Amino acid sequence: MTMNAKQHGKEPSGESSLGTYLHSHLIAAAAGERLFEQAAKTWKDTPRGNTIARLAMEVSADKATLEGITEGLGLGIPAYKKPFAWTGAHLASIGPFNPLHTKTGAAEQLELEALISAVTGKSLLWKTLGLLSRTDPRIGQEPVANLLDRATAQLRELEGLLLETAAERFTDAGQ
Repeated sequence: MTMNAKQHGKEPSGESSLGTYLHSHLIAAAAGERLFEQAAKTWKDTPRGNTIARLAMEVSADKATLEGITEGLGLGIPAYKKPFAWTGAHLASIGPFNPLHTKTGAAEQLELEALISAVTGKSLLWKTLGLLSRTDPRIGQEPVANLLDRATAQLRELEGLLLETAAERFTDAGQ
């Protein structure tokens, strides 16, 4: 990267570093949204099904909010990157961690761990945008703080669910 590009926050492609960062998170958010939808299918008709379904709706809303922030910054995702988001979302819609939506064993455990990883990435995004909001008035400090609080709550719920149900997954049928 040239010094001039670094000084202006530009990648060698001419795109802003912030734009590249946000686009990467938008692509990941599309996949995360589908992972949560698949998890909602796995957990449907269980005592925890409503929790996962609600989290799936929150994750979709968070993705929409990120899209709005990106657009508000004038950094909408370019057309050439949209196929990456589409591909990631469709691969995730297969339910790669638990394609059969089993309710016991390693597949369900991996599915929950993937959800936790997705929300962890999202929380780091909100932390980064929170820092940037201190100097960029286009990024609302309070909305980003609220999104971070929600991600933190989502992590607590998912980790609690993982820990509450892990023994069930690995003690039945000698798994």
